[in-house]
Amino acid sequence: MGAVMSFMQVSTAELEMAMRHKDIAEEFLAGYEPSADDPSGYLDKAWGGLNYLLEAAGTGVDLFFTPTPLPIGEYNAWTAEEVARTAEILSKTPFSKLAEHYNGVHMVEAQVYPNIWGDTRNDGLSYLREYYTKLVAVFQHAAEHDAGLLQHFS
Repeated sequence: MGAVMSFMQVSTAELEMAMRHKDIAEEFLAGYEPSADDPSGYLDKAWGGLNYLLEAAGTGVDLFFTPTPLPIGEYNAWTAEEVARTAEILSKTPFSKLAEHYNGVHMVEAQVYPNIWGDTRNDGLSYLREYYTKLVAVFQHAAEHDAGLLQHFS
């Protein structure tokens, strides 16, 4: 199966409650239904490659920068302020800037997850481009709505 990452948009009030109370967080997550207008924040296994490229490009964005773990496992909170800051950086970072740092051989040597970068049957760069588009969209949408994000990593 493998480790996947996703982001879910939540209001500031929902995020604050989930951060403080384990029971509320569990109940909220059990009934979570994204709005039909919310872009998908599902990054599949591309998170490793995206994080590598974001770091290599010197963006200052770290997908594992999650200062507030929720009181239940596998979830972290990104506040509206963190979302807005990240959305601004992502909106100024075209994928072409990240693509300059794509090197399958180096990524394999660096053990960047998932280990597909050296497989010539796969187009790793297209894979990352697809999910970078989703990453930018989910952060921009949340920032436009002054919302936070729940990050799920499992």
